[in-house]
Amino acid sequence: MKRPAVQLATPWHFPTPTVVRLYSGLSVWHFHLPGQHVATFEVVLPTQLTYEPRDKEGVANVALHAIDEGTHQHPDGGIGELLEAQGATLHGGTHHRYTTFGGQAPSRRLTAVLPLFAEVLTQPAYSERDVAHHVEAQIASHESRLASPGAANRLALRAALYDPTHRDSRPTSGLPETLQRITAADAAQWHRSHFSQVGATLVIAGAVTLDEVLEGIGGWHSGQPAAQGLRPTSPLQEPTVVVVDHPDSVQATVTLASRTVTRNDPRWPSLRVAGHAVAGAFASRLNLELRERLGYTYGIRGGFSPGVDEGQFSVGGSVRTEVAGDAVARMLDGLALAEALSAAETDDARDFLVGIAPLANETSADIVAQGSALAGSDIWPDYLNEHFAALKLVTAEGATAAFREVVDPTHLTIAVTGAAAELVPALEQLGLRPQVV
Repeated sequence: MKRPAVQLATPWHFPTPTVVRLYSGLSVWHFHLPGQHVATFEVVLPTQLTYEPRDKEGVANVALHAIDEGTHQHPDGGIGELLEAQGATLHGGTHHRYTTFGGQAPSRRLTAVLPLFAEVLTQPAYSERDVAHHVEAQIASHESRLASPGAANRLALRAALYDPTHRDSRPTSGLPETLQRITAADAAQWHRSHFSQVGATLVIAGAVTLDEVLEGIGGWHSGQPAAQGLRPTSPLQEPTVVVVDHPDSVQATVTLASRTVTRNDPRWPSLRVAGHAVAGAFASRLNLELRERLGYTYGIRGGFSPGVDEGQFSVGGSVRTEVAGDAVARMLDGLALAEALSAAETDDARDFLVGIAPLANETSADIVAQGSALAGSDIWPDYLNEHFAALKLVTAEGATAAFREVVDPTHLTIAVTGAAAELVPALEQLGLRPQVV
């Protein structure tokens, strides 16, 4: 019996928004989704963390998280109660190149929610008590991350990939020594300087009309932002090997990474396919080797991730401590891609990336998340359809060539978290020079 081929019933396209540029400097991407009863909205602010004062890094994150605690018109949690009465929730996140702030609400109640959202954007009270609470929460969160092998590994990797004097080398949330200096006045000043309509983008999706959206945000008035323009990132660093010492760990968390090209490079579709075939899929080369054949790990994951001005390639997982050295050696060997990707490997990776797209962009939240990532990178919304069309054309030869050009196993930064007393000798046997951090 021959298994039937499964194909998409109809070609899928990422929805095309109506794009409006307002006189205030705000752009609106409106995805009209009839029948989508939950609407999602998000403002993308082109605010780089490089503009934070060096001694108060984390102020952007604190200002964002404390913004909805109260407004001048509805202080002490009053604005939150009004939003909850409409079934609305708010969320946000700081990134090194931009900040997002938005929420979700029933589409039929969005006309009542958006004016409240505009009030939060324009009138945050930033009481001393609320800001102090969020400062304490961020410090506690940082200490918690240091205790987690995976999170500690990511922090060490970022610090190794970027110049230590550059903001990109440190977490978006700041460090305890800078967080403890942040006051309510600092949060308010950051808000006044950077929460501006000029250059911002509102991405909204749901069963709501454009007129309703524009009417709802009419209460958002702001001045010019204090600083604009993309500041250069850190120069490329020499690859290093760092070990984060967790003496009692029974396993080691390993990540190999490098800074790479991003979406604007013509090789990007080929790189995504190659990355999935080598390290991203369950049946990827590295997962089959380290999990299925050797039993070193529950899983290896990896691939290429895009950024605003550069991307990143990473691969890693958690392995038993006694085999960590051999696991790193096998990862490096696999990333050399001595054997070209086969047509079958490329087809499987390409078909997955194209085939998963409808499921990954099904809800209003999915669509807004994609739109926000594009807006934050200053990319037009039709990029995704062009990208998926390009993915369909990727060949085994093209994927292999692109991967070999971009990923050099001899120039990867390696971060390993676990028992340093066992890990350092194992890594040194590979000819590496690990530094305990």
